[in-house]
Amino acid sequence: MKLDLHTHCREATACPNPTPDIVRRIISAVKARGLDGIAVTEHYTHTYACQVRDIVRQHFHDEILIIPGREMDRVFLGIDKGMFHLVELHLPGNAVFRFIAHPGHPHIKDLGSHIDGNIHGLELRNPSHDDEMDEEMIRWLAKKHDLLLLTNSDAHSLSDIGHYYNEIDLEELCSRANRTHSTHATL
Repeated sequence: MKLDLHTHCREATACPNPTPDIVRRIISAVKARGLDGIAVTEHYTHTYACQVRDIVRQHFHDEILIIPGREMDRVFLGIDKGMFHLVELHLPGNAVFRFIAHPGHPHIKDLGSHIDGNIHGLELRNPSHDDEMDEEMIRWLAKKHDLLLLTNSDAHSLSDIGHYYNEIDLEELCSRANRTHSTHATL
């Protein structure tokens, strides 16, 4: 499947509560890029994403795949104080796939020391932050920790959806998410 796993549709539509007309615009943007679906990953909440998914199911007969998610700050203390952005995707079977969004923004001295068994992927490409991301370091961390490399749009406008995307099976995301013993949330 062709999937963009990092989008901000609430910001892209400037609509805090999705309606069937708004969702129709999202579907059109996704299909215009030839994608099979997107993850809707608003900052700090998955509510909007679940509403979009439900509207696609009820009004558009699952015309595209909507994966509910959210982008959050993961803060850490100690010698290397800081934070990075973590995206959670809520997948079938209560699986939660987590990836670090745009590693390098914000800058972290030793990102590798903060990767644990609950992280399943790293963004390798993100058009909003490509110039801040160290591809060599990202590839090295992905190999060291057996993480999936992802390319996502981080779209904040509908026209940006699918600028970068992944060709991956949903089963692969679920399989990687189920490799850990993290607490899963049902959405």
